[in-house]
This record gives sequence, structure tokens and C-alpha cells, in this order.
Amino acid sequence: MHALPAPVLDAPPLRRYGLPEEVNGAEPAAGAHFVQEMDSLYFARLVSVFCRLVTDATAANRTVLVEYRDAADRRYALAGAPVTYPASTTIDWAFNAFQPRAEWEVDSTVLVPLPPMLLLPTFDFHVFVDNIQVTDQLSLVRFVWERFSTDIDL
Repeated sequence: MHALPAPVLDAPPLRRYGLPEEVNGAEPAAGAHFVQEMDSLYFARLVSVFCRLVTDATAANRTVLVEYRDAADRRYALAGAPVTYPASTTIDWAFNAFQPRAEWEVDSTVLVPLPPMLLLPTFDFHVFVDNIQVTDQLSLVRFVWERFSTDIDL
């Protein structure tokens, strides 16, 4: 008896463009979030995202999230941990597709699972600070992604 194997979730047969690539993201202005748009030539899958959040002295609790957004900037997937940090704190956040569950603090870093979903051309991902204040600063934004050619026959 012949049976077709079930495809792995979100893993269509795609032709990889090179090896996974580490990218140093542009540092956003104070009080701003980081956005990385997808090139129209590739599908992309995030393997990891790393950033540092330095909070100002304004009394508020913050958390960092990674949003996957479509071409209209509508969120369709989200990664985060159920933890917040207060004013005057410096904390690193490490999102990883191989992280099984959120853990904190590990060496002053919050470890967070990252959904290994495909980002389509014209989509983006957004490193988002919930409750960001005007002089909070995201820095050291780095990510590793796999890219795949959009020139495929399905």
C-alpha cells in the first residue's frame, strides 16, 4: 500500500538561497521599534533574533516581542515571554527557533521560543517593545535567517 508522507508543518519543498545568514540590524531611534522587511526575491524563515533593551527611568513595565506581519502590517504570529522589566533596566532578549520554552534570566538574558514560520516577500518582522517609553533604546539587534528562492514550481 502506498501513502504519501504528510508534509512537515510550514516546510514546503523550497530551494535554499545559500547558508543561513547572520544580519546586524540597523539600530532604531530611541523610543522606536525595529522592523525588517522581506526582499521580494525570497521567502525567509527566522532562526534567531537577539536584541538588548535599555529602559529609561519612566515608571512602566516593558516586554519585548517579535511579531510576524503581512504586507498590510497586520500581525499573524507572535513570540514573547510572560515577563516584564521595570524602569532603569538593561536586559537582553534571545529568540530562537530551537528554544523549547521561555526561560529567564539566563546570564541576564530572556530566552524565548521563535515560531519557525515562513515570511513571504513584502512581509516583515517587527521587534516590538510593549509599553515603550520615548527614551527606551533597542540595540544589538541581530538575527539569523534562512532564505529560499521564490522561483519554484509547486
